[in-house]
Amino acid sequence: MTITRHRVATSALAAILALGVPVIAGCGGAIQNAAEEAAGNAVGGDVNIEDDGISVTDSNGNEIQLGDDVSLPDNWPSAVPAFEGGQLKSVMVAGDGASVNAVWQADGTADEAAKAYGAALEAAGFTPGDMTSTAGMTGGDYTGNGYKVNVVVIAADGTTSVMVNAEKG
Repeated sequence: MTITRHRVATSALAAILALGVPVIAGCGGAIQNAAEEAAGNAVGGDVNIEDDGISVTDSNGNEIQLGDDVSLPDNWPSAVPAFEGGQLKSVMVAGDGASVNAVWQADGTADEAAKAYGAALEAAGFTPGDMTSTAGMTGGDYTGNGYKVNVVVIAADGTTSVMVNAEKG
């Protein structure tokens, strides 16, 4: 299996499990342990299911976390700043840190969150590229520190989401 297919399989498993986290976590230790073991065997790694989320680390070190109590993993590249002022809801990091994705829930408007994260990127040495702003959505590309970062910030239904995708190279 190629690494790309393995990442997709790991991501798909994490998403499926995330939908069932409240049910699995609420069933008790034996069922939760069995679900974690079966899922871990499927991805060739470790799966941890909690009341407030799920984390999956496959045998290649790729890590995915989804839920309410998510934190950036140790292999998040230090060259790419975290979004400050929001709650991290999901994160995916390739084992080598060459590809990362994260979603934060933020206070304020999409424009405010995009400006705040853009300022953090620029302070970290990134240069802005193409930027777009339409009703409720702001986004753009940044390059620097060996990464290309794409940021999309969307405000919908009273929630502002900051989505970050960074690729090495």
